Amino acid sequence: MLNHEYPNVMRRSLLLRVADPEFGTLEKLVFRRYPDQEWATFAQFGWRETPEALVVTLASIDAPIEGDLNELVSHVAIDEQYTLRMALNAEKHRLGVGVIHSHPKGGIPLPSSIDDDMDTYYSRYFADFAPGRPYVSLILSNIDGRLVISGRAFVGNQWLVLEHTASERRPIDTWRGGRCPTAQILESDRAARLVSAFGEEALSRLRNSSVAIIGAGGTGSAAIEVLARAGIGRLVVVDPDHIDRSNLERVHGAYPKDADDSTPKVLVAARHVEAIDQSIRVEALLGRLPQSDVVDAVVTADVLLGCTDQQHSRLALSDLAFRYLLPSIDCGVVLEGKEGAITGQVAQLVRFRASDPCALCREMINSERIKQELMSDEERAERKQAAKDALERGDDPNPYWHDQPQINTVGYLTTSVGAMVAGYAIGWVTKRFDTPFERLQMNFVAKYLDVTDMAQNQRSECACGKFRGWADQASADSLISAPDHWSRVQNLSRGDAQRAK
Repeated sequence: MLNHEYPNVMRRSLLLRVADPEFGTLEKLVFRRYPDQEWATFAQFGWRETPEALVVTLASIDAPIEGDLNELVSHVAIDEQYTLRMALNAEKHRLGVGVIHSHPKGGIPLPSSIDDDMDTYYSRYFADFAPGRPYVSLILSNIDGRLVISGRAFVGNQWLVLEHTASERRPIDTWRGGRCPTAQILESDRAARLVSAFGEEALSRLRNSSVAIIGAGGTGSAAIEVLARAGIGRLVVVDPDHIDRSNLERVHGAYPKDADDSTPKVLVAARHVEAIDQSIRVEALLGRLPQSDVVDAVVTADVLLGCTDQQHSRLALSDLAFRYLLPSIDCGVVLEGKEGAITGQVAQLVRFRASDPCALCREMINSERIKQELMSDEERAERKQAAKDALERGDDPNPYWHDQPQINTVGYLTTSVGAMVAGYAIGWVTKRFDTPFERLQMNFVAKYLDVTDMAQNQRSECACGKFRGWADQASADSLISAPDHWSRVQNLSRGDAQRAK
């Protein structure tokens, strides 16, 4: 029988990610006999093991059919036919298996002795049918109208306890081991404006949440500053580049000496956040999506923001959204001109939730540009030289290198868009407001901003509609992978700063 103090627990944390429509279906199912009796279901989970956490993602619900559960008792009693069906099914897929059940009204999500016996049995039983995969056990309770959850997972012959639940829409409070967490003491005076608008609970959610930002340039640095001033608890900042003098016009927190020293943008961001609030944890990664070490860091965040002009990053962002149930917003800014005049100042915000169409389905990706972005410096130089030689011969240079001319953007636009995308991230983690768009475009110099929201559909053959929540178990079907020639990721928050220069 399990001990509720969990003496044999690995020190890695367990993080659960859930998204709609699966979680909406789950909530209705397990509370079917609420408020007086329990109910349950088997489920399938994707997962990713990082150096510090096991991240499990709710992939699908294997709902019971008539006779699978005993309706004559108030607790959960699972028939052997249901168990055997799930075990045989597990031999046909790559996902982990688990049980999710509810507790009745007034019942906290503390495992009972019956729950302990069930988990002890199933953790061993499913190991024979799904070796090497986690067995996950979750308990949902309704406490004074608030949805709370506890859980544990058995992997590597040890138990992990659920520390955090990252939900796409529905607020879910995690009670570690089934016990109510200790109330935080919050410095609400510094965030008085936010508290007056959204309430103390919103500030508490911010302090217990994390946001990952891909790109620490113009839009990214503005988003980072807004999130830091709002009181976010943790930031993961990813960027491969260093500050140069052209960045000083738009990168928040950058100074001329940073350009002279070629300071990594992520270090500028970390320093700027520390100057605003020293209690915020910043993980500064010199790297790119979808490098494995970067994915390890960002899948533990509640929200992911894409703030680069790179198409490979945008494609990776949408890949993480459906495979790891990581809600994301991609933002971009472009200036358009004609005959020496600025004709457009266009901003785009694209929502990537688990069930949204990916960047490929939305036709946002230029395959030729992706190829050029992923080339090594040597191949890129060779292609450009070949294009130059073709021009001199009077031939078409495009088969060798295709230029994408555009006007470089400016600081007031990147700051505006970065602040907007940070605001939507705040809405998501506090659960106070949602994104009112799927793919929004606006032109700052058009009448009424010329705002457009483009609703788009998934392609039936695309992986984004088939592998929602499959995490690493859909790795063969990921939309993009990192090339081998990219430099290794450096975590500058762990003392790699000197090696970054």
